Amino acid sequence: MFKTLLKWLFGLFIGVSIVAAAYLAWFKNGVNFIYGAHTQVVDHRAFASPRQLTVITDVSVLSPDGQTMLPNRTVVLDKGEILSVTTEGSIPAGAMVIPGQGKYLIPGLVDSHAHLLKSPNDLLLYVANGVTHIRDLGGPAERLQLREEIDQGRVGPRLFVSSPPIDSMGLLEGAFWEFITFHKNTHDVEHAKSMVKEFAEQGYDAIKIYHLDMPTYRAVNKLATELGVPTTGHFPLTFELSELAVTQQREVAHLEEIVRVLIREFGSINKQGSEAFYAHVEARADEIIDDLLANDITVSSVLWFMESIHDQFSNLEEALKEVHMEYANPGLVEGTKDGGEYKVGWLPGYNQFEAVNDASEEAYKKSDTFWQAREKAHHILLKAMVRRGVKIVAGTDAGGNLVVPGFSLHDELRSLNLGGMNPAQTLATATRVPAELMKSNAGIIEPGRRADLLILNQNPLTDIGNTRSIDTVILNGRVFVREQLDAMLDAVKQANANSRKINIDKYL
Repeated sequence: MFKTLLKWLFGLFIGVSIVAAAYLAWFKNGVNFIYGAHTQVVDHRAFASPRQLTVITDVSVLSPDGQTMLPNRTVVLDKGEILSVTTEGSIPAGAMVIPGQGKYLIPGLVDSHAHLLKSPNDLLLYVANGVTHIRDLGGPAERLQLREEIDQGRVGPRLFVSSPPIDSMGLLEGAFWEFITFHKNTHDVEHAKSMVKEFAEQGYDAIKIYHLDMPTYRAVNKLATELGVPTTGHFPLTFELSELAVTQQREVAHLEEIVRVLIREFGSINKQGSEAFYAHVEARADEIIDDLLANDITVSSVLWFMESIHDQFSNLEEALKEVHMEYANPGLVEGTKDGGEYKVGWLPGYNQFEAVNDASEEAYKKSDTFWQAREKAHHILLKAMVRRGVKIVAGTDAGGNLVVPGFSLHDELRSLNLGGMNPAQTLATATRVPAELMKSNAGIIEPGRRADLLILNQNPLTDIGNTRSIDTVILNGRVFVREQLDAMLDAVKQANANSRKINIDKYL
């Protein structure tokens, strides 16, 4: 009898384990889908391009200070490097010649806040849009291998890879969060420190911090600084802005991080009024900026995404028509409703920001007021930061709702320009400033620099929208002409169409 009971219990245990494993596999498969893992992958080898001695003749070149265009320059490139920028016009024997008359040469663009997730086709979207370097802020271990492949010649922007985001959560909650995201959960300060050491040894370019408790936040920043690895990311949920005076975090991953704390310290915007909130933001701006400047803290903008949230809330159908949906990974676009109240996806019924159909008029007005006030707070801070000279890098948070990789950086530049930056300042946020932040040998056109360059048909210093007028992309000395760039876009669009489960023609 006892043996029979043991056999029955053992069989039950095996059966439950099998069912649980099957459920977890099914759930994980769904998670991978919404990260884009099941979209058809384009063969990047079809777009491989060799390095060769290259000369661009009679082109206007962005000056090293980024303020003017220097006319009639001849630029010689070889082995991935800028050899010379002259007015002499001599052409070495055997060089490939690119006529540059009437065109403009600028450094390749950098998206300083991106998430590749499980969407390798995005690499082609970045290149086709002139983005030659991205900072993946929260990359799993396989991203390090991808970084190496790109360094060895795979078509794609150069990768700056931060560690998986580090959180402070309870054991069970943290385990679940690790299962469905790229995040890693810390148990205590010592565990967090061991994680930082491990990430540094693995070769991550930065440590990504997320919602840590304050003791862990301070310990992580201190150790990372000692190890010579920068930290970037979010503030703790209990963060006070006075901490900016002493923090060792050298980059804030969004303007939103500061806005979120300002909202918390102000209280209810609906109860106290938007105008009072704006006055609060303006009154606090200079003190915040004093600390940012004193600690040499760089701010990643992520402005367009924040602006689009109110658009998604108030008129999602129209907002979807304003972006290049056909190039976005269908997994991210289609998302899932399996999360219950927490919706994941871009489309109506899946989008976390859209107004709920059965919301009362009062509830709608409250949300509308909140999102508009939150957006304007970003603009108030941006203008103050520009006036005071805070270092700002253009980041898009690509992978977020309606943020289409590559295309979104041009949207971000337009938002920064409309938000108070002149074209030269705006262009610097995606060229020189992020290059300095990463200690990258790019971002400026002069001899000895990495040959990451764009040839434009129109001058971006007269209109920042002209960054879209891409004729040629030069990626580490490899030349991609317009025909090749269009082929990349077409290939990604077709792969997406082949993988799509929900028709999006009404938005195209």
